[in-house]
Order: sequence, then structure tokens, then C-alpha cells
Amino acid sequence: MALFPKDAHWQVPITTISQRYNLPGLWYLDLWPVGPSQVIVTDPDIALHMTVTRNHEKHIAESWAIDPMMGKGNIVTAEGARWKKMHKMLAPAFAIMHVTNMRPMVAENVMEFRAIMNKLAATGETFEFEKYVERLTLDIIGTATFGHSLGAQAAGSSVMRHWEDMSRANMHDRDGWRIDFVRKYLARRRREAAMNRLNAILTELVKKRFDYVQKNDICLEKRNASIIMDLILREYLQETPQSIQKCMDSEFLENMLTQVRTLLIGGTGTTSDTVCFAYMLLSVHPEIVQKLREEHDRVFAPGIDVSYTILCSEPYKLNGLTYTTNVIKETLRLYPIGSTARREHSEAYLSYKGRQWSTKGFMILPMQHTMHMNPEIFPNPKSFDPERYNREDFVRHAWRPFERGPRACLGQPLAMDEMKIILLLTVRDFDFACVSLKPNKTPRVPWTDLDLIFGDRAFQEFLFEAKPRDGMPMSVRKSYWA
Repeated sequence: MALFPKDAHWQVPITTISQRYNLPGLWYLDLWPVGPSQVIVTDPDIALHMTVTRNHEKHIAESWAIDPMMGKGNIVTAEGARWKKMHKMLAPAFAIMHVTNMRPMVAENVMEFRAIMNKLAATGETFEFEKYVERLTLDIIGTATFGHSLGAQAAGSSVMRHWEDMSRANMHDRDGWRIDFVRKYLARRRREAAMNRLNAILTELVKKRFDYVQKNDICLEKRNASIIMDLILREYLQETPQSIQKCMDSEFLENMLTQVRTLLIGGTGTTSDTVCFAYMLLSVHPEIVQKLREEHDRVFAPGIDVSYTILCSEPYKLNGLTYTTNVIKETLRLYPIGSTARREHSEAYLSYKGRQWSTKGFMILPMQHTMHMNPEIFPNPKSFDPERYNREDFVRHAWRPFERGPRACLGQPLAMDEMKIILLLTVRDFDFACVSLKPNKTPRVPWTDLDLIFGDRAFQEFLFEAKPRDGMPMSVRKSYWA
């Protein structure tokens, strides 16, 4: 048996190497000529220093990986004045107060998802859980972006189909040998064709919103605008002479598509992936499911319909779901969704244990997964233990699935709210079970034994982000929780 499953996310071998050779909190990895030489950071204090205190700039390799999919100048890989401008422009849409006001909208979409799960529970059929959660999260971020649902749950989603085609083609381009020019060329052609199909859909949505704003003379003052597209439009209208504001120029449209594509896809896949892994873990931890259900009854009320009504009228009550938040945090510890690649700072070294370690010419990777699985940082790291976040020995800055510092994920507040509301409005109603599992007889790696239960589904697949394998096949039945 190979050490790692097919297409395992690259954080899996990094954590394995680090633990197998008992490497320190900073070490070098030379991948030449396959990739850049790297400094691997697994010490949380160094990671904090380089992402918060110093805030190192992004490494060019991050643009190599993301720009072909999202477009050049996206908010993830942009630097300097451009990044500051976009961050200032988009930040109001993810401010805590605005996200709190979006909770009823999120809940409405989750209730539609609940109705779909009810139908699947009635038939007892096996289904790809990931597909249904992706449609839910796409409708949520679509509403936040355009002011209306994209109808993915009701009618399916061509947006996600085209994105899947892009991701598969991109994987063949990314993982193909550098000398396999024909394969890489064909993969890039497939990726570009899928992107053109996706852009055609997004262009129509963007133009429709632009026309709506123009025809209805909607005020996009800072205090009023909260829809993501309106925030981008406001910037455009403020910078464009009034005489030519009636139509969008091609440069602005391309930039708009880049940011919308980044936010839609970033706000869909990462959240849905985490929900999939959460329910995978909960399927074998009935004691944690019971604690979740008890908290939901206590903070809100027994029954989903009444909880939905309370959430819509008193959205701040979601803040009381402490254990639910910890379940999500523990899922993200085991299955982190994001990463960052940084370049050296002007001083070109990092200090660690009294020494200066050169970073000149290296790509610097703070490795969340390796920190999360380190028993010296997170005791008993193999255990799914939501209560660890209440203990005094919890190293807060070692938990970093959204990264930390100025370049941390802008959508973290919305993503956390989505996941809490999904659990609130489904975990008391349903019991989920993973199906068609092929447990491994012995663990592949020393830092987890989840593959003894879930087989290779215990390891994230590296497509564009860290995804569940096989679409997370599940079955669902109604629970007996009263």
C-alpha cells in the first residue's frame, strides 16, 4: 500500500515528514527542480511573527497556483496598494454587524436544505453529501454577492459544474510533468473553455445587477451598500466620469469577474468542505451529537421550526452556541481549509531558538495542519475533542485554518455563521452515516487513525482546495431526538 492515498493534499506529507523525523519548528525542504525551495514553519510563534507582526508579502508561487483559476489581481494574491484598496472596498460586507444581520437569510437557505434532506431521509438512498452542501453555500454567498439566491438548491448549479471542470483540468496542468507539453496544453485549453462558460454566467449576473442599480437609481453610499457587488460598483462609479457611467468598460468588467469569481468559489467550497467533514466526524461520535442537540434546545428551543423563528427575530442568539463553535473549530483543526505562502522579509531571516535562519530566496510556509497535529501544542491530537478550546492550555494562535493577520480570510465571520446555522437547523433532525467505506487495516500515517474507520476518505483530496473524497457519499435518516 502506498504511504499516501491518490491526490492527497500536500499538507499530509509535510506533517508526516515533520513527525517521522522529529523536525524542529522551522526546517528546510528543497524540491528543486519540481518546485521552489521552502522554509517550513511549524512553530506557532514564528508563524504569528511572519503573518501578523511582520506580515510578509505573498510568494509568487501563490499567484502561480491561484491566478489561473481566479484571475490576476484577485484579492487573495494581490499586494500593496491594490490589495489595500480591495480590502477596504469589500470589508464592509463581512463586518460583524452586517454578517449578524444576514443570519435570517442564511437560515432561510438552510431550511430549504433541510427540506431536501427530509426527502432523502424518506427514500433512504445514498447521495453525494458534498453536492448538496455546495449548492446550499453557493445560494448563501450568491445572495450576499448579488442580492438574490442563485437557485442552486432548487435547480442545480452550472456554476459549480463549470468550476469542477476547471479544477480537474487545472489539476492535470499542475501535476503533469514539466516536459509533458501536450498534456499540459490540452489541460489548459479545457480549463480556459470551462472558465469561459463560467464567465458567461457571471457576466450576465453582473450586468443584470449593474442595470438594476442604474435603472432604480440605487444609492450606493457607504452606509447603505452591503451587497458585495454593490460595494465593487460603488468604487467604479466613484472613479468613473458621470458621462460614461451608463455602461461598464471591459477592464472593469474583467476585474469585477475576478473578484466575484474569487468570492463565490472561495465562499462556497471551503465552507461546504468543512460541513462535510464535520458530519463525517459526528457520524461516529454520538456523544458529541447529543451535546450539540442539548445546547441547541437550551440556547434556542426544542424543535427546528421554533429555533428558526427565534433566530430570525433574535439573530444575536447564535453567539450563545459555544459548544457548536468548538465542534466547528475542532473539525477545522483536523481538516484545515486554507494556507498561505510568503516570501522573505527585507531582513531575510527568521529567528528561532536563538539562531537566525536564512529565508533569502525561499518560499515560507506556515503549516497549519502540522501545528494542529502536534501533541505538544494540541494534546492528544488524534482525538476529536471540541472541549479542548475551553482549556487554559489552548494555544490560541496555533489554531489557524483561516490564517491570521491582515491577510487572514476576509469571509471568516460569514463562514463560521453559516456552519453554526447549518448545525443548528439540521443536527437535531437527522442522523447521517458515511456509506461504502473501505477502512484501512493499519494507519497510513502516525498522526491519525481515522482511516481505520473511514479509509482514505480520512485524507483530504487536493483538487483546488482540500476537498472530501468521492463527494462524501452518505445516507440520512430522521433522528428520534424530541
